[in-house]
Amino acid sequence: MRIISRNIMFMAVAAAPLAAGCMPEGREINYDVQPGNELYMPADNAVADLSRGADIEFQWAPSVAYDNGYVSYELLFDRADGDFSSPVACMAGQLNGSKPYLGVSAKSLNAVARQAGIGANETGTLKWSVRASKGLFGSVYSESRLLNVTTMNSMSPLPVSVVLKGAAVEEPETGISMVVSAGIDKVAATEGTFECFTKIRGGLDFTVSDDLGRYYLLNENGTLEYSDRPLSCRMPSEGIYWLKIDFGVMTWSYNTVSRIEYYAASWVDSKMTTVNRAMDYAGKGVWQLLDYENTISKNSANDTRHRFNATLGDGSKLYLGTQAGLGTSYTTDYLKVNFYTKETIGSADWDKTYNFLDADCGRKMDCYLYLNGDNPAGTWWHEYKFK
Repeated sequence: MRIISRNIMFMAVAAAPLAAGCMPEGREINYDVQPGNELYMPADNAVADLSRGADIEFQWAPSVAYDNGYVSYELLFDRADGDFSSPVACMAGQLNGSKPYLGVSAKSLNAVARQAGIGANETGTLKWSVRASKGLFGSVYSESRLLNVTTMNSMSPLPVSVVLKGAAVEEPETGISMVVSAGIDKVAATEGTFECFTKIRGGLDFTVSDDLGRYYLLNENGTLEYSDRPLSCRMPSEGIYWLKIDFGVMTWSYNTVSRIEYYAASWVDSKMTTVNRAMDYAGKGVWQLLDYENTISKNSANDTRHRFNATLGDGSKLYLGTQAGLGTSYTTDYLKVNFYTKETIGSADWDKTYNFLDADCGRKMDCYLYLNGDNPAGTWWHEYKFK
């Protein structure tokens, strides 16, 4: 049993008397844990096809600290012949390690399998167990189980850059570059996800290729097919497309953009209302609002909040705004555009809106919305040009 007396601790940390004074005289700290030593699910030698995308639930028996204190849990993964002395992956239990269970996404488990040496679209075996800890000391459960996994058809290495070329896209020769996805609803995108907004002509072909000269076919069922030679892709009709490709799981999806509007606060007869102004598509993922008489930003309440609203082809909405909250500086970071799927994400409807500097209230302007990487931020961004 690991027992450290208060007196020994005091001598070891004599330079930090406040730390030693935190415990009553004679109190002992017991770091020992009695591990639960039983694993509940998944069953030993269970089979998981990660390409189906379903989460895997891991559960185990709770452990007990000898002093009835807090116990934390780590889910451990190793190779089939490993002993967990150097696991390939560790994951904290649910709620920051406090719960004896954890749901692991198929993509996360796929990454673990790849770390364990299981190739793309291959079947292999992982070993898993649990470590229960208190402070710096932990005990690995005596029971371990095997999990047979079939990995996703992911690319290795993942692309660094991706480009669309061909007669169907706006720049047939130089191409349209996709942007590394920044995520949505304040949730970061997974590694290997790219997206772009661009006009694609129906009935004409284009190619998808990466920085390593690899080509991809966008299958109708939403899967991605790799080739070492050009493959022709085609969209069902002409439109402005929001195209997203996830090379980590070799899938793709799209939607079209019906319209994007500049959305701002407005005060009429001492009552708050809102104003919407349609933005024009200028090409290559850029929308613009030109010669806008911005008198709406000069009002009795001095309310200059604004953002952008997008209506997609399937009728759903995107809300485009900041993560920084209201501000008064046009820094590159502040002008970044973040995507939200719900208008009320955050503590209030207007959390995601931008502000104008007081000196710019009421000034005529051009406003540009860049849903591409060709701007100072290298991702979704917008700017004002006051006149």
